Amino acid sequence: MSVVMVNATNLLPYEPSTDPKPLRVSSAEETEYGSVNINVGGGITTSAWCNKITVRVPVGAGAEHLTTEGADIKTGASTGWTPSAPTVSGGFAVITFTPARAVQFTGQIVTLTLSNIAVNRTAGQVSIAIVESSSRTNGSFTNKDASVVVDKFPAGFVFRNFAPEKIMVENGEVAVLRWEGSDAKYTMHWGDTPAGVPLDKERVWSTPRGLTTVTGFMLRAEVTAGGVTLTHTLTTAVTVRIPDLVVRNLTVQGPATFADSVSLSNTAKDLTVAGSVRGAGSNPLRVSQNAGLKVDAVLNVTGASTFNNSITTIGDVTANGNLNAVGKGIVRIADLRGPYGEPLTINSHVNVLPGNNVAITDNLTVGGNLTANGNLTANGNLNAVGKGIVRIADLRGPYGEPLTINSHVNVLPGNNVAITDNLTVGGKRVIRVGDRIQLEVNSHNKELYLYCETGYKDNVYGGRRSDGSSYYTNAIWRVHYFDSRSSVNDASDGQGTIAGPDGGDIRSADD
Repeated sequence: MSVVMVNATNLLPYEPSTDPKPLRVSSAEETEYGSVNINVGGGITTSAWCNKITVRVPVGAGAEHLTTEGADIKTGASTGWTPSAPTVSGGFAVITFTPARAVQFTGQIVTLTLSNIAVNRTAGQVSIAIVESSSRTNGSFTNKDASVVVDKFPAGFVFRNFAPEKIMVENGEVAVLRWEGSDAKYTMHWGDTPAGVPLDKERVWSTPRGLTTVTGFMLRAEVTAGGVTLTHTLTTAVTVRIPDLVVRNLTVQGPATFADSVSLSNTAKDLTVAGSVRGAGSNPLRVSQNAGLKVDAVLNVTGASTFNNSITTIGDVTANGNLNAVGKGIVRIADLRGPYGEPLTINSHVNVLPGNNVAITDNLTVGGNLTANGNLTANGNLNAVGKGIVRIADLRGPYGEPLTINSHVNVLPGNNVAITDNLTVGGKRVIRVGDRIQLEVNSHNKELYLYCETGYKDNVYGGRRSDGSSYYTNAIWRVHYFDSRSSVNDASDGQGTIAGPDGGDIRSADD
């Protein structure tokens, strides 16, 4: 059988089919009856109008004829079309199919039926002529020629029941197919096999390898008769449980579950997901490739994320939820900041290991206690505001420089101030209790009076220096402090004074 599509002559396509399949010729013992159906208009690409179709069936006993009884052919057609009774003339049974009015073919199919055909006894190939009255527009109809071919197989020819032993096989399992057929040349076409596989006389065939996906099979039977090769085909398919799937475009309307790995073999292609990609059930989504997961754009994580190993980002990472690094892993961050316009909040202890410094360019505010096991260096100010307490075991100035305190210092009751070395007030050193001192008087023949602990003044005697000036020495000098201004100052120019109990200066008797 042949399919006649639109060509330079006809405007309408035609496709024949027979019943039975294939059509067999009659024998001396039995007359074979059959039908020929002609579908018109299927697969048309350009619309056409038609107001009449005439079918001419060859009548005779030869291989090129269909029947010897043309007048006995019965006819039928789709709704809206009326067939005429066959008229035998000039070796043809002529049947005309006419619609109630001109029909525009735009893809719909009209079926013309020839039945009760007493097939003649000679196998061969029959060409049924067709004349269509058609036009591209609804007017100016002209006759155009076409034809369809019908094969007549030898009497008693059988080709049927082509089917697999199992309609479904396991992935990788070999499929076995069987059929019934007369003597003929059989060729199996299946899957992506480029050429057919010729078969022997056995009516059973096994696939040379296991099937991994749904596979279609076409079995072709060829018989030579009437000087031509007659061909008939049967088809079937075998499905595979859990098949391998290769598609060009895949659209999944519902949920998709992958029980094993999913790979993109072509690195130039992308996997685009409009919705979510999730792990099965409560299991997490895993990326197990050694090369890791590369995100070229922004990665938005709505929930908590756990990284058991290293994570490297070239761009930004935004976490609307928590970002946790558990275990002994290390998170290396070049610049850690809070959200835009907000400070960074750290709700955990921070341990700075030995050999690592903490540099704060601007101010440092501590709401609770601040403990530094090593050195704490502030290039700017270090302020403790509010009522907080700063406890310092050893407070020093910068290396090689004295400590400068630019503020009042209140020593609360119950706290001592211990100064191991000298104390200088107003740029002059203060004499400490227990110090050994030497008083020098530049004026001759003048007495020096000092108040002792009893409040009475004593005259202090002493020797003279080698240059003739006098000096007075007391073995142990104790200072009795009467108020906060009581102090003894060291003056290299000899004008130092000792404050008396009344706040005045103590000088020599002559003064």
